[in-house]
Amino acid sequence: MYRFLLKILWVCVALMVVRSAHAQIDSSSIYKDVEQSVYQIQVVNQLSRKKTAIGSGFVVLEPNILATNYHVVSTYVNDPEGFDLDYLSTSGKTGKLELLAVDVIHDLAVLRADEPLGLPLSIAPVPQKGARLYSLGNPLDLGFSIIEGTNNGVMKNSDDSNILFSGSLNPGMSGGPTLNEQGSVIGVNVATSGNEISFLVPAQYLAIILERLKLTGFEPDGDIDQRIAEQLQDHAAKYINDLGKAKWTNLSIGKLKVPGDIDGFVRCWDNSSKADPDDLMRVNYTRCSNDSNIYLDDGLEVGSFAYEYIWLSSDKMIAPRFYRSYETQNSSVLDNSAGKNDVTNFVCHTGFTQVAEQEYKMTVCRRDYLNYAGLSDVMVTGAMVGHKQQGMLFNLDMIGVDFESGMQLAQRMLGDFKWQK
Repeated sequence: MYRFLLKILWVCVALMVVRSAHAQIDSSSIYKDVEQSVYQIQVVNQLSRKKTAIGSGFVVLEPNILATNYHVVSTYVNDPEGFDLDYLSTSGKTGKLELLAVDVIHDLAVLRADEPLGLPLSIAPVPQKGARLYSLGNPLDLGFSIIEGTNNGVMKNSDDSNILFSGSLNPGMSGGPTLNEQGSVIGVNVATSGNEISFLVPAQYLAIILERLKLTGFEPDGDIDQRIAEQLQDHAAKYINDLGKAKWTNLSIGKLKVPGDIDGFVRCWDNSSKADPDDLMRVNYTRCSNDSNIYLDDGLEVGSFAYEYIWLSSDKMIAPRFYRSYETQNSSVLDNSAGKNDVTNFVCHTGFTQVAEQEYKMTVCRRDYLNYAGLSDVMVTGAMVGHKQQGMLFNLDMIGVDFESGMQLAQRMLGDFKWQK
């Protein structure tokens, strides 16, 4: 019996060695096959000739066409007179790149070199969950690397539809390809959350850009800013429309039933502090938000959608004191760092209205984007009034939306408020 168990143990060990060797062979084979098709992408300051940003890119469709992330080349896009785009091969070869097209919604860009750079990589659908994947790029400007990981599927509970990758992407790998075991591109490296969790843009979105460029003979988009504005407008309109059609859940906050999670778009979290018997005021706080920001430039992102509910009550404070404390809670700051060169000043309007049979003081603030016509940031704040020792605050922030569509969505949300008698 002992010899039999020992034999089984040796068989298991042998199988583990074989599997390990097989994984190493797969990785080294892919590395060798695609190394000449993966490049470092550099944004270079024209005055100093020093690089200010780096990422990765790969040859696709044609020998002189490269794909990468939009955020890798965004500095150039926003200041083409001050920066250049260059490529750097693993052998040290460099050259200039031309920007052909961008898709800011999916963080993609397509570039062209003035000579063939390598064998184009093919594009394939996302494989089944659990499949082995290989991510390639230039992490931390340290040279060409390959990261093995696992496909954890397209994120169904997130509205950006990225692929969840159990591998650690590092800065500099953005824009590089992630391959299946056959060596085809299934995704483009885009971000990491640490702890071996990273995200990929499905390659299907890249295929759409490439097909459009192919039909025009790879003619570069004449006005990139206008193209970006159109993409943002179309996305914002579709996003607000999809939010309205999605399944909304309800949550209780104090004496109100209000909109909570929006299936596939928004998740809610209770952030209430722990109750203390000595507290003069009890505060219940719930915040709901999406997790999809569209990167445009350093410090400038749009696409976030968030709302919060704050229920305050007290049986230990007289009405005037409660009201003063309640008033100090009624403030909202937009979570967006757009500056004076990006947006206009806020214009606000305040009035009183009935919501769920209660009187509310409502304020609507709006500012418009200077370079992206048709997009606005909108803040809607509401404070329930008329109660001596209880109140509810509501804040809704929409970053980069069509104002009219945003207000229609806000009206629907307020229309779903229900007072629980």
